[in-house]
Amino acid sequence: MALRLTLAGLLLAFATICEAAGEPATVTQERIKAAFLYKFAGYVEWPASAFADATSPIVIGVAGSRPVAEGLEQAVAGKRLGERALRVRRLASGERRCDGCHILFVARDVDRDRAAELLAAAHGKPQLTVTDGEGEHPPGSIIHFVVAEDRVRFDISREEESQQGLRLASPLLSVARNVKGKAP
Repeated sequence: MALRLTLAGLLLAFATICEAAGEPATVTQERIKAAFLYKFAGYVEWPASAFADATSPIVIGVAGSRPVAEGLEQAVAGKRLGERALRVRRLASGERRCDGCHILFVARDVDRDRAAELLAAAHGKPQLTVTDGEGEHPPGSIIHFVVAEDRVRFDISREEESQQGLRLASPLLSVARNVKGKAP
């Protein structure tokens, strides 16, 4: 319930700020996605092997969507999750893997072949894979952003979560639009 209120408050605050600034809905949606990516980190349990040591940073890789990357960089600046700093790594257009990342966001503006390669490279690794776009939840993606009724929502694949060796906290699952598959 606390997460639901936190996320709802976050969305309302972002929408209000962006509307006041006269930003178009698509820019507002990109900023909301950035806020979600930042918040997701607090609701994921990674295996110890995902980090070099207890103070290694949580790295969020972003493929595509400059507005999401910029919003995320602002959101995580100076922030920590326990002992871990949060860092953003923008993937260059030619990169086909995201080694060293703990969260991988593949935006809708990334071409299909590259998106598929990034998700395939993350398969079986302890990376929270997050995608964005219209249509079906792509293979290899744990969380998939959708826009429904002009609101940013997300779906979760429990099968992909299990294959990546991660555990998502139940408060995150409770605010998802759809949760597909069985618990790991």
